[in-house]
Amino acid sequence: MVKDTRPHFEVHPSVVYQLGESLITDSVQALIELVKNCYDADASYAKVVIDTAGATDLAGAFYPPHGGRIVVEDDGHGMSLEDIDAGWLTISNRKKRDFKRAKKLTDRGRTPLGDKGLGRLGVQRLGERLEIFTKSKTDGGVHFGFSWSDFATKARLQDVDIQLDDWGGSKQPGTRLVVSNLREPEMWKGQDAIRKLQTELSQMISPFKAIRDFFVLIEVDGKTIELQEITEKVRNISPLRYDIKFDGTCLIVTGRARLNFFCPPNRKDAEDFALIAEGDDGQAFYDYLSQQKHARTINLRRANDANWFVEFSREWKLADVDGVERKVGPGSEIANPGPFFGEVDSFELSNTAFDRQHIFDRRTEFREHIKKYSGIKVFRDGFGISVDHDWLKLGAQWTSASSYYGLKPKNTLGYIAISARENMDIEETTNREEFKDTPFYRNFYALLMEFKRFTEQTQEFFGRSWVAFRDRRTEQLANVDSRKTVEDIAKAISDGLTGASHQQDQLDSFKERIQSSVKRASLVSKQLANANEVSPTLRRDISEALDELNPLLVEAQRAIGEASKFLGELGLVSEMGHVLDRRVDALREQMDNMYETVALGLTAEALSHEIFNIADQLASRTKKAQNRLRALDLNDRVLTGFIEHVKSSGMALRKQMSYLSPALRYVRERRDSIEVEPFMNELAAFYRGRLEQHKIAICVEVDEEMAFRIRMNRGKLTQIIDNFVLNSEYWLREDIAQGRLQRGVITIQISRPFVRISDSGRGIDPNIEHALFEPFVSAKGKGRGRGLGLFIIKQLIDSEGCNVGILPERNRHRRLFKFQIDFRGALDE
Repeated sequence: MVKDTRPHFEVHPSVVYQLGESLITDSVQALIELVKNCYDADASYAKVVIDTAGATDLAGAFYPPHGGRIVVEDDGHGMSLEDIDAGWLTISNRKKRDFKRAKKLTDRGRTPLGDKGLGRLGVQRLGERLEIFTKSKTDGGVHFGFSWSDFATKARLQDVDIQLDDWGGSKQPGTRLVVSNLREPEMWKGQDAIRKLQTELSQMISPFKAIRDFFVLIEVDGKTIELQEITEKVRNISPLRYDIKFDGTCLIVTGRARLNFFCPPNRKDAEDFALIAEGDDGQAFYDYLSQQKHARTINLRRANDANWFVEFSREWKLADVDGVERKVGPGSEIANPGPFFGEVDSFELSNTAFDRQHIFDRRTEFREHIKKYSGIKVFRDGFGISVDHDWLKLGAQWTSASSYYGLKPKNTLGYIAISARENMDIEETTNREEFKDTPFYRNFYALLMEFKRFTEQTQEFFGRSWVAFRDRRTEQLANVDSRKTVEDIAKAISDGLTGASHQQDQLDSFKERIQSSVKRASLVSKQLANANEVSPTLRRDISEALDELNPLLVEAQRAIGEASKFLGELGLVSEMGHVLDRRVDALREQMDNMYETVALGLTAEALSHEIFNIADQLASRTKKAQNRLRALDLNDRVLTGFIEHVKSSGMALRKQMSYLSPALRYVRERRDSIEVEPFMNELAAFYRGRLEQHKIAICVEVDEEMAFRIRMNRGKLTQIIDNFVLNSEYWLREDIAQGRLQRGVITIQISRPFVRISDSGRGIDPNIEHALFEPFVSAKGKGRGRGLGLFIIKQLIDSEGCNVGILPERNRHRRLFKFQIDFRGALDE
């Protein structure tokens, strides 16, 4: 028989080794993969023993315990020799996927988590040698093992040495997997390492009991490690809870809020809350809420559970979700991610919130515990899927405004529970570190975005409704008509206080008279005490003293009555003062909105100006090209048509830009974590093309050891820097045009926590340097500047809790020239 010599593929053993290294990039994840195998084996538990010293004695082991051991043991269905050959020894055999596709269940009603047949290759991250003791229900025990190093040195897969033997160490089905000669024994040693392992495992194995039916026991060097749990006691501290349920067709989100959810975080406002809202168990506030239009949108109702104040809910059909995607292919049905559910709790971490709870003894313990488990995690059958801490982008909605009411990433904890059975189309990447970007996942994410928008809208409705209700009740207590203006209230306060001077004059006069009478009465009293008998003169003095005191008593009663009435009126004035404070706060917020609107308008104006310039240049060059064609007597229809198209497009662009108004409607901004140096370099690159046309350079100088990040809205920060650059550009161009400079330079210096901006121009006019950040102050000629740029910059920077100023350093023209922004209030540590 002739040997088959046709070309064919072979797989070098090193490929297996490389696959294992690249698939699982983390030792803890590799350990979790082994625990998942126990779950897939239908075990009730998995026991993990980490022995860094190699003290574990295993009878019949192929390999000595040198370098430490990790032992993973379960009471699952075990493996027969056939299972070992088709499973462990056949790479990427997808028996589990076939099992799942057939909608089969294990005896415990489970669907296997694994489906790629590759996860076991990641075990090599744990140690060099692997051996497995296993027994199935029907066959005798089997013991086999191999060394991962053989895959790096052998020429063919067939050459990898696999040791095989019978095993009679157990009569019950189950598996014991032993990894020896650990690769990173130090990562399992010491208290810090154990705490880290405990935290990471508690994130990877659900800390929520509601979605965990599998127990994991862990022991490190003889010490039992308890996986942490988020108990119901802790969850019940939360003032706001959401339940999420998608049944495959409809998403239903139900929320519950306690009355203290509406309580302001500072103590003074909390005292007002107790008087206004808690006195009647929130009934008046609920009546007010239920009368609002948005209450019907969220199906607001009083909670059936006495521990909660209100309940609310909303539903969405998957087919109605905006942008829902379909499976690949024409006429395909919607890519349904499958049923899932979840729970989300939002916590308040203020001092008043700490005072209300009785679980934690210390504020730091309370806050650190919530922040430690914060985030909305995804678990598949109780096992965590690695996603970004804020994968739902809650932080992107967190604005700098004090009136932000939405979920905050570090105050929110919860889970989304999916399963291998119902959500097999929501797939993870091979390295288990994220989801595959498929239509099924995108629809899953779109549904959760509907949930997020619902929380934003609902919580803003609640927050603003409370403020409106509080202000209305305060005005009712102060007997203030809600239609009165701030000026009306201020006048009422002024009128109420005018009586103070009159009352003081009366009391001063009365005080002098009573002091005189008391002095005389005291003298008469002494005479009476020293006299043996009452003489006619003494009797007369007593009578006159009494006659003088009687009208004073009558006048005292009148004065006390008037003072009491006046004090009562002052109490009303005090309530008016509270009303005035609320009105001023509202005006201040309106002013903040106005500043941001104006800033957006300035950007729009600058944009329209630049686009006009581009359109002008395009029209000019198109005209030259057209003239060139005519001069060459070229009559090419395609070229002529293209030139006419460019001309008409340029004209249309100019016309559209003419409609752009600086007074664009303001859209509330979002905050991002920004690395300052790359951000400034990116802006500089953007400006450079335009500036170089006018002989202006821009550079970014960085103190390498003082780079930093800030949390701020990108658009707002761009607007701030843009205003500085536009201002410098204007004056540098003036200096160049006037021959005072050949070239100009704008410099941005970065040194934590400061950003300093300067230019090589003349500097700031001394006549306006004292009022530089005041509105409508400008050294520009009439019609060339509004005097609002620096004023708006200051308002924008102040709104972030930061500061801006001008350094006292002067340039060669003896003028101030260097601005400094202090970003300490926005540092993102």
